[in-house]
This record gives sequence, C-alpha cells and structure tokens, in this order.
Amino acid sequence: MTNTYRWSCVSSEVAWSPRDGAQLVSFQDQLFLLGGWNQYANERADLAGDGAGSFESEVCSEVWCSDDGGTWSLAATAPWSGRHMHGAVVHDGHIWVVGAENGTPDDVWKSKDGVQWELVAATVPWRERGNQMVTVFDGSIWVMGGQVGAAGQTHFVADLKAGRPFPPAPPPLHDVWRTQDGLDWELVTDTAPWAPRGMITGANGGVAVLHDRMWVLGGGYVGTGGTSLSSLRYDLEQQPRLKTRLYHNDVWSSADGREWTCHLEDGEAPWPARSYHDTAAWDGKLWVIGGHRGVADNPAEIATDGNRNDVWYSVDGKQWEELPNTPWSLRHACAIHVHRGALFLAAGSAITISAEQVELSKHDFTHRVESAWRPGDVWRLDRITADRQ
Repeated sequence: MTNTYRWSCVSSEVAWSPRDGAQLVSFQDQLFLLGGWNQYANERADLAGDGAGSFESEVCSEVWCSDDGGTWSLAATAPWSGRHMHGAVVHDGHIWVVGAENGTPDDVWKSKDGVQWELVAATVPWRERGNQMVTVFDGSIWVMGGQVGAAGQTHFVADLKAGRPFPPAPPPLHDVWRTQDGLDWELVTDTAPWAPRGMITGANGGVAVLHDRMWVLGGGYVGTGGTSLSSLRYDLEQQPRLKTRLYHNDVWSSADGREWTCHLEDGEAPWPARSYHDTAAWDGKLWVIGGHRGVADNPAEIATDGNRNDVWYSVDGKQWEELPNTPWSLRHACAIHVHRGALFLAAGSAITISAEQVELSKHDFTHRVESAWRPGDVWRLDRITADRQ
C-alpha cells in the first residue's frame, strides 16, 4: 500500500468575511474559527471582501463554528479583545485563547462551549510580546519565544518618510513557559538555543507535537528598525531597514522544553525560510504549510506580495518531501487544524494587487500597497490509500 494526499475545496462561499491570523480548533466534534484581522474591515468594502461579521477596528473577537467546514454560524462575539496571531488550543476540556499579536494583550481566556468565556488571567508573568509560539504538551499549555516591540506597518512607513532614526533593538526572547491552569506559570528555561522567533501558527497552537516531542519549524523575527507586517514588497537593496527582518527554515524539537535538538546538520530544511506559516502534526508526519517571505530575493519578486502556498512534510524533521500542485491560492497566516481525520485549512491573507498598485510600489518604496482580499474559503487535505501496482 502507498499513501498519497489530496486537497479538496470544502467551501468557497463561507459566511465569515476574509481574514488572516484567525485560529482554528477542533472541539466537541466541531470546528471553531476564532478572531482574525482585515485591515480594510469597516472602512473599504471594495478591498475588505464580502462576508458577515463585526470587526473592532482591524481585528475581531468573533467565534464561528461548523460541523464540517462548509456551513458556518456565528457562535459568539467573545468578551476578549479583538486579536489575531493569538494562541488558541484545546486543553482540559476547554478552548483556550492566549495572548495575541496586535496590542499584545497579556491575558488568558477559556470556554467550555465557544460561547461563554471566562477570564482566567488578566496578566501573566512572561514579558509582553506578540507572535509567541503556543502549544499543548504533557498536560500543560506552553508559551515560548515571540517578538517584543516590532513596529506596525503604518508607523514604519511614517518613520521612513520622516527620516526618523531606527528604534532600539527589541530584546531577544529565548524563554519557555508552561501552565496547567492558565494562572500559575512556570519558567522552564530562558536560554533556549534556537534563534529568537515567532510568527508561527497552526494545529495545536503552531508548535507541532510528534513522537512525544514539541517541534519548532522555521519562523520569523524582526530586528532593529524593521516591521512585523508586510515587508512592503520592494528590493532589499533599496530598503536597508528590511534586512533586519529574519526568516528561518531550521528544525528544533524538545521532550521537556528545556533541552532542544537541532535536527539538520547544516541548519536549513529544503523548504524556503518563512514566517506566518502554519505547522501541524498529522498522519504521523510534520507539516509546513504556506506562509510569507516578504522580501524580494531577486528582481522578478519586486512588488509581489511574498505569499506562498507550498506544502512540505517529514516523518522525522530531517528528510522533507514537497506535496505538489497546491490548489489553493498563495497566502499566509492561515488557520489549520486536524478534524475528523483530515487536515483543514481556512482563511489566511490571500490577496490580489492591481497593476496600478504594483507600479506605484516599484517607484515609491514608502507607498503602502492597497491589496484586495480574496473571498474566504475552506480546504481539507485527506490521505488517499491505493494498492501498489
């Protein structure tokens, strides 16, 4: 017998409006889509895309649910503040929401049904951060790494135009924390050997669990003077500040959060370095899906959006194979989770850029590109088993 995989579109006409950074969990035999970001929500209907929902500025606290990923209903507008790139996991009979990217709220919430939410902790002992990596492992919720103080794109462009000096370098984060109840947190280590990073989401919070180990797969980081959002899609030589934006494609794992192993001799996987990608453990394999490499590595990539839709898998973190012919559009910050034996993918920053905007971006590297959102959609990946001939 040999195993192959096949993507199928569950729905191309979802009820919720387009968004990225939303999180997906499977709980009580339902899929729940939590939060998300759309920079044009409530302001530019022509760019924001169709769909129902209510955003608080650019982010929302909506909770949508579905049995099969095709038909969705709004379960609640949660009391936690609108957010994206937050941690969302299932633990101890509840859905948990931990932190975020925008505004970096340091709070912890849980729900037993996705509708009624309880504030577990208004503050946490770990340092303020965004884009942290989250997972559930060994009976605990884990938080590790992330980013401190990276500028949003609006401020970044304003600083460029005004000729302001670089802000101070953000402090690197190598810490790993765990909790069983969301209230009492234990610092496992503050000297993890992997380079500072975050910007990873996915099934089980974005840190995959396989072979009784936690796996950190790639990730991104913003150094001095950079921005945590789009890299503005221009040639790096014209944007020295963007050289501080780092993308990783290394592979690390740990059985206890304290001791970590790098699984690649040269430190690099065959898949291109990226951030805002999704990871999962499914079908006995590690998966790396889509993401963003928002710098122009060659002239042909100038003024492109940097999004990806390549899909890679590995049984051991060392040997990787690409799953060809991805049918869904280029995107980053998707929402993925394992549900009813399949790997589901929803939402993500799937956008289009007009020819006019492309030309403007080529001639003015401080121009903030207006990009229109593609409609929201849902896909599933299934394993197809066939007899060897």
